[in-house]
Amino acid sequence: MKMKKREREFILILLLSGVIGVSVGVIVSLFHKAIDFVLDNKIAVIEAYWPWPQSIWVAYVLLSAFMVFFSVYLVKHFSPEAGGSGIQEIEGVVGNKRTMHEVRVILVKFIGGLFSIGGSMAMGREGPSVQIGGAFGQLVSRRFKLKRDDINVLIAAGAGAGLAATFNAPLAGLLFVFEEMRKEIRYTYIPVQSVLTATIMSIVALRLIVGNNIAIPINDLVIPTVNELWIFIIFGLFFGLLGFVFNKYLVSFTTAIANLKNFTSNLVTLSVGGLIGLLLYFFPESVGEGYSAITSALHGHMAVSALLSLFVVRFLTTLLSYGTGAPGGIFAPMLALGTLFGIAFGVVANDLMPTLGVEPMVFAVVGMSALFSATVRAPITGIVLVAEMTHSFDLLMPLLITSLSSVIIANALGGRAIYTVLLEKTLKISKFGNKK
Repeated sequence: MKMKKREREFILILLLSGVIGVSVGVIVSLFHKAIDFVLDNKIAVIEAYWPWPQSIWVAYVLLSAFMVFFSVYLVKHFSPEAGGSGIQEIEGVVGNKRTMHEVRVILVKFIGGLFSIGGSMAMGREGPSVQIGGAFGQLVSRRFKLKRDDINVLIAAGAGAGLAATFNAPLAGLLFVFEEMRKEIRYTYIPVQSVLTATIMSIVALRLIVGNNIAIPINDLVIPTVNELWIFIIFGLFFGLLGFVFNKYLVSFTTAIANLKNFTSNLVTLSVGGLIGLLLYFFPESVGEGYSAITSALHGHMAVSALLSLFVVRFLTTLLSYGTGAPGGIFAPMLALGTLFGIAFGVVANDLMPTLGVEPMVFAVVGMSALFSATVRAPITGIVLVAEMTHSFDLLMPLLITSLSSVIIANALGGRAIYTVLLEKTLKISKFGNKK
């Protein structure tokens, strides 16, 4: 009995999904290793070759300014669609609203992300990884002259594989595609199987190359009782407000810098890079992806004032970093912000209510998911992502309650999903023929 045409196409799509997943897992692993190499060695290089030890902070400023400027230069002159997170670009392509020059995106995103994130900008690896994955999905699928809908499925599969490999979180990669791209990708058999195959294979490749480490190790936590769950409703209200403010000012900073003339824009980029270098020397937890800040907050016994001060500074460095248009995501910085505010909230709550009994570290874990949910408006992805990253599956009830209340408040305030707003901004600029 001969196979029907659509059955043959499905087998081809499934095979290509596996190839894309493995390839994206390898590329993302190499991307992460390259960033780690730069982060681990740039300070040693400065200390070894800077001739004036008394003013070594100047070397930090100059190096970071150069790395950030070069990163933004690559975006402006070779691939404007590779700036920022890139997730909104993938959504635009899958929704047939944008086009993507996949080879240029992969190269600029990889090299530019290496310089921006390696330069300690307050940005994450997940945005570049998702866009690289989606671009690679398009690169492979076009070679087989597939239909546009099937190409979009493989782009989404590559994007999901990129997110999964970034955080070693296969379920989050799968859910992200269907929650964040629900308008563009339907929950039918072929897309689900394609994305699932790609995310599984990317995780296999990742674990063969870098191992199977927990992204954010957390000690065993005491699960809050039913009588304590009410506090997470209040906790979520705070994050709904924070998510609304974060989105508003992220777009404002990005728009303001994008509208500057070329010379002024370059000056601002150099200034932001120099500021990042200065902070890296004097206040290292305030810059970078945020994992050092998360570690310090979880295990450093920081005072509430120190936690909130670090939260404010990291909030501003994240806005400035993303505003330059350098390649980099906001997931990891948001995880750090959620951790810092969460522990501060937990300490204050226990001081005000000594009988509460909920560990501050519980609020840290839940806070990661809450800010993600209020900002991205993908609460299921945020919950599963944090659970996979921390192995805190026992905290599902607090995660669900906080994420739900944060999304409700963000919506009530008139806020919208950050990538939807960023995509609309990009489409509006493109309509008038300006650079992104």
